Amino acid sequence: MARLLLKHEGITLNRYSLDRDETTIGRLGDNHIQLDDAAVSSRHARILRVANPYLDGHYDYHLEDLDSTNGTKLNGNRIGKALLKHDDVIQIGAHRFVFDSGQIVDHETTAIYLPDD
Repeated sequence: MARLLLKHEGITLNRYSLDRDETTIGRLGDNHIQLDDAAVSSRHARILRVANPYLDGHYDYHLEDLDSTNGTKLNGNRIGKALLKHDDVIQIGAHRFVFDSGQIVDHETTAIYLPDD
């Protein structure tokens, strides 16, 4: 299962499962991931889980900024919406998350090429 790892100086502080179709991130208590940080908007960003059209039982995860005041960064670049890949680094306010796709790399099987949309 995919998850976000909240990291600080290489130490994992918390793990958040991405087990729903939408995971919201923000300062308010009704977000799935609440961040107590003045630099984080009330409804800052969300992660959408979408069924992969090519692989049954697999999902793609999209990070979307919700017009936050200070923006959402993916691998150091401010984004509006982007597809997440394993080990991507997400920064929201002072918080840094690493995306863990939950996919086990199996070098015994053939990879499937999925074209970019």
